[in-house]
Amino acid sequence: MLTRGNRKLGRNRIWSFTLPSGTLETCPGLTPTCQRHCYAIALERFRPAAATRYQRNLALAQRRDFAPRMRAFLVAHAVRVVRIHVGGDFVSPRYARAWCRIIRNSPGVQFYFYTRTWRVPETKRVIDRMAELPNCRAWYSVDRDTGIPTDVPERVRLAWLATTPDDRPPAEVNLVFRIRRLRSLPVPPDSPTICPTETPRSGERAVTCERCGHCWRPNPGSRTPLTLVYPAQEEVPSARTVS
Repeated sequence: MLTRGNRKLGRNRIWSFTLPSGTLETCPGLTPTCQRHCYAIALERFRPAAATRYQRNLALAQRRDFAPRMRAFLVAHAVRVVRIHVGGDFVSPRYARAWCRIIRNSPGVQFYFYTRTWRVPETKRVIDRMAELPNCRAWYSVDRDTGIPTDVPERVRLAWLATTPDDRPPAEVNLVFRIRRLRSLPVPPDSPTICPTETPRSGERAVTCERCGHCWRPNPGSRTPLTLVYPAQEEVPSARTVS
């Protein structure tokens, strides 16, 4: 069900769940900008085996027992950090509610996701409930097509997709992702945080999501500290409390 790590996420801590990408069926908040620049669409095109696995995940996501099956997987594999949807998105309110139950029933696991389905009112209500949970980081994905949402809950952050050199995010944005051809450009001095894997300095060290933690560590002021237990062979302590 979940896949452990990749080049960007890192190899050890972060597991992910991915669905097919690029259609309104699996990305209900799809915009022309994100469809045109989606890396997940390209990945599925050039890696048929991965595309097949994502279709299998979509079938699993539509099962009534999806939530307990996912919970059992998390326990069996001692998963501690989950990125929901490297590709795809919350396909329906029912599916989003399943993830809400999984997150609520897995207090020792940290979850995070980026989503454009805040543009779907029925699903947005569920996403905003997820964001209230102390072990969840929720990011609304935004771009030139979406603009800035008018209703952003306190615990939700905004991630902007920059696609041109003059694509300057609004002041409300907390994080910027840049398409590949922009990643060699200098970081503007007044820019919001740019994903460290997408800056010229990223080549100086192996910058991965598991090392950075900007997107997935608990929000400052979270009521409940999260204890993450990592495999002993990693170059970090075997137990660590993220505050």
